[in-house]
Amino acid sequence: MDINPWTVRNAKEEEEVDEEVADNAEAAEDAEEVEDNAETVEDAEEVEEMAEEVDLLDINAGAVAEGVDRLVEAINNAVATIEDLRRENDELKQQSQALQSDISRLEEERVALCSERDRLQDIYNDNMLLIDNKAEILNKVEAMLQRLNSLNPQKDE
Repeated sequence: MDINPWTVRNAKEEEEVDEEVADNAEAAEDAEEVEDNAETVEDAEEVEEMAEEVDLLDINAGAVAEGVDRLVEAINNAVATIEDLRRENDELKQQSQALQSDISRLEEERVALCSERDRLQDIYNDNMLLIDNKAEILNKVEAMLQRLNSLNPQKDE
C-alpha cells in the first residue's frame, strides 16, 4: 500500500489545526484573556487560508475538504465567540466604570457626612457644659433677678 505524503501531511496539518481550534475554543471561554487570544485568532485565520489552498484534486480530496470545512466552521465559531466575549468584556468595563464612579461619589458623601458629624459633635460638646451646669446657671440668674427686684421695689406693686 502506497502512502501519499500529501495525505499524511494534510492529516497531520488537520490534526494540528484541530488541536489549535480546541485551544482557541478554551481560550475564548475566559473574557479577561480575550485580548491575549488575538494572536490565536490570527493564527487560526492563517490556518483557514492554508486550508483553502489545499489541493482538492488529491485522491483523498473529499476527506480533506470535509475536514477543512469542519475546521473553517470551528474557526468561524471561535471567532464569533471571541467577538461576543469582547463585546461582553466592553460592557463589563463600562459597568465597572459606572460602579467606580458611584463608589467615588458615595465616598465623597461619606467624608462630607463625617465632617458634619464631627461639627455637630463639637457643638454638642460645647452645649453639654451648659446643660450640665444648667441648675447652677439658673440659680445664678434667679439670684440676679432677686437682686434686681430688690433694687426696684415699685415693680412689685
